[in-house]
Amino acid sequence: MGEFKRYYGEEALGLIETLGMVPAINGADKMLKAANVELISYENVGSTLVTVMVKGDVAAVQAAVDAGKMAASEIGKLTAYNVMPRPIRPVGEIVSVHGIEDESLESNGARPRAMGLIETFGIVYVLEAADAMLKTADVELIGYENVASGYISVMVQGDVAACKSAVEAGVKAVEAMGASVYSSLVIPTPHPDVARITKRYRLENLLP
Repeated sequence: MGEFKRYYGEEALGLIETLGMVPAINGADKMLKAANVELISYENVGSTLVTVMVKGDVAAVQAAVDAGKMAASEIGKLTAYNVMPRPIRPVGEIVSVHGIEDESLESNGARPRAMGLIETFGIVYVLEAADAMLKTADVELIGYENVASGYISVMVQGDVAACKSAVEAGVKAVEAMGASVYSSLVIPTPHPDVARITKRYRLENLLP
């Protein structure tokens, strides 16, 4: 098991909050790639809201938040964002309540595999999407999440072309039912720290 790093307000804090998980994952990936920041907290806060928090120097955090809010808005709804140059220590303690495990994930020097994600309103549609994704391309189903109020996501992993084909097929399958996908995404090369977020949604961690 990894440890949870405590945050005491010693560095600037950057936050983005989205409706649904998939826009938050896209925002987190872009935040971590845009500047020298560290992922410290990630939380499904309820009522479909998902929050990502990073720390670093003020300029880096500002650049990360700018990148993250744009990425989230491109595929979903950004509900809030902020840069706090130096939060007081008790605020840092609140942030630490939502801390994310700080563990080294084995990569063996390999590039992270591409990820494909689809988020729908309702389980009926997400199951249809997952079925189409797995039947269409050589991808592995790696995760599932219900962020409440009906927004449900599935995640697959594979090579870039397979993930693209799988997501396209999943979207078409939902549309063929007369519905629409809330958000979809392919990340060709996820930032390594994204795995610290998606680990909690892995099926082996959810099944009894």
